[in-house]
Amino acid sequence: MASDLMNVGATGKYYKVQQNGKAQKGLSVGDRVVTDGGTYQILAVNPDGSYKSALYDENMTTRNYRGKYNNDYGPYSEADSSRKETRKKLSDALDEDYRDSVSKDRYEDILSQKPEAYESAYRREMEDILDRLENREDFSYSLDDDILYRQYRDSYMSAGRMAMEDVSGQAAALTGGYGSTYAVSASAGAYENYLSKLSEKIPELYQLSRQAYDAEGDELYRLYSLYLDADRQDYERYRDSVSDWQDERDRYYGEYLDELETARDDYYDRLDILRDAAELESSDYWNGIDRQNDLERLELDREKFEYDKYQDSVKETSGRSSSSSSRGKNVTVSLYDDAMEAYENGGETGLEMYAQKLRGSGYSQSGIDDIIAYVRQYGNGRTASNGNPLEKYAQRVKSSILNKIYLR
Repeated sequence: MASDLMNVGATGKYYKVQQNGKAQKGLSVGDRVVTDGGTYQILAVNPDGSYKSALYDENMTTRNYRGKYNNDYGPYSEADSSRKETRKKLSDALDEDYRDSVSKDRYEDILSQKPEAYESAYRREMEDILDRLENREDFSYSLDDDILYRQYRDSYMSAGRMAMEDVSGQAAALTGGYGSTYAVSASAGAYENYLSKLSEKIPELYQLSRQAYDAEGDELYRLYSLYLDADRQDYERYRDSVSDWQDERDRYYGEYLDELETARDDYYDRLDILRDAAELESSDYWNGIDRQNDLERLELDREKFEYDKYQDSVKETSGRSSSSSSRGKNVTVSLYDDAMEAYENGGETGLEMYAQKLRGSGYSQSGIDDIIAYVRQYGNGRTASNGNPLEKYAQRVKSSILNKIYLR
């Protein structure tokens, strides 16, 4: 079971144990090393470059670890690295396709051609006409303000004076050049006649003024209607251009999306192929590792079997020696191992000193003799590798390439 406390300060890097059963040089605190006996985490780096470590997860071994090693042991790590590198290349290619997309360029170009907001070419004219219509005064008629009336008035008054003078002259001629009441009355009547005609013109002049007022209003409405129709036609043409632009934009955008989708599909298709290849390579690699481990395990089982046979023979020899001797204590299997260690450390002298120790401890002489004979027979073989099952098995375990990290 992995320790949660050891996750604090962990680097997240995993290294596979070396062939000699040790962690490689140059690791850091928090790195983890995967072995056949579990995964260890580096707790400290000693001055000589060796490590102090602790078991992180006994269930995570080289046989079942499927992650990426940060060292280069095994083709799977290379396949995984290659897969990531290729995936980056594929991703870069996808980005390149995105940047170099013809449809994307056309789409961005058409976006830049979006029509500006509509602005009427007749806005000022129509606003001016509306202002004149809204602020126009109601109709009113004034004789003094009517130029035509003033013209008529001056004309009729002038004609009246002339008629008055003519009538007055004619009347004087009839009276021998002397004025008379008749002459005055006749001349005044002629003048009044012209003034009466002027008065008769007033209704006509009023009507003309009214017609002119109404005609001016009608003209303003007519002009506004013309401008409005022209503006509507311009706006319809503008809407047509916007609609055409939108259709073209949508078409290029659809082509761009289709092109991008095709590029993405191609990217993921290639990525799936690469992933399948990496998984196949990983499977082949781990199958090979499993076969190698199985062979190692079979060899270890065979050597353990030889060792067990050897231990049984030692026990039988010890039993016979103990039963044949009526004096002293029986020797045990552990005494054989201690004697072997004394012989390796001190040779014959060490062995003899150990034998003396056994005699002093009250062990039977026959048992001591069996131990000395055993050590002399197999002790040389241990140093010369003549096939001692005990040593062979021990050495096999110690040199197993998948066992554990040795702390020096």
